[in-house]
Parts: sequence; C-alpha cells; structure tokens
Amino acid sequence: MYTLNISGHHVQSGEEVQQLVKEKMDHLARINQQITSIKVILNTEKHEIHRLIVEASVHIPGHDLFATVKNEQQLKPALDALVAKLEKQLVKHKTKHAGRQHHINAEDVESIGEREQQAEFDELVEREVI
Repeated sequence: MYTLNISGHHVQSGEEVQQLVKEKMDHLARINQQITSIKVILNTEKHEIHRLIVEASVHIPGHDLFATVKNEQQLKPALDALVAKLEKQLVKHKTKHAGRQHHINAEDVESIGEREQQAEFDELVEREVI
C-alpha cells in the first residue's frame, strides 16, 4: 500500500478532485506494488490563468519517478497524460530491474568453520560411514 499526498496551489482540490486523482493513481499501484508514496501537486501558471499544471512524484524503494503535464484547465485529460507518463517510466524501471541477477561467476562465501564441517562430511561420505 502507498500513501497519497494531494496538494493544490491556486487550485481548489475538493473531494471529487481528490477521488479522481486517487482512482488514477490506483492504476499505477496495480502496475508496480512496490510504490511507497505518491505526491501530486495541482497548480496554475501565474501569468497564464487558464493553464493547469499537474505534477506527480512516485517513490519506489531505491528510485524516484517524476512527471509533469500542462493542460488548458481540464483535469481529467491532464491526469490521463500524467498517468501515461508515469506508467511508461514504471514499466521501463520494472523491465530494467527484473532480469537483474548477481554475478554469474560469483562464489558463495564460506566461513572457515563451514569449510571444515564440509571437509569432515566429505571424508565420512568417502569412507561410506554416512
């Protein structure tokens, strides 16, 4: 589960706006279950009053994703575009880290005591005691 923080600067973020944002961000949580927090900021440009800016920051352990969308005072299309951008970043991050493995030639590190116990076991197996 993730925490969702919605803030509005010069924009009214009422109950229906928060519900819409939550629905859209739940879509991202279905793509990647490792999301710990999402911060969404709704803003308007100072000089152009009819311009809406929607920004989102998604935190995954070890990585942060960020996207921003500018739109002409229409929240739904702006959120759709924002989710599409974040979805693309999440899929890229997931595919990049999905096949990650440790070194192929890496050896397990054994302590001296473990080596001695293994040597004793191998000796008993050779003498057919075990």
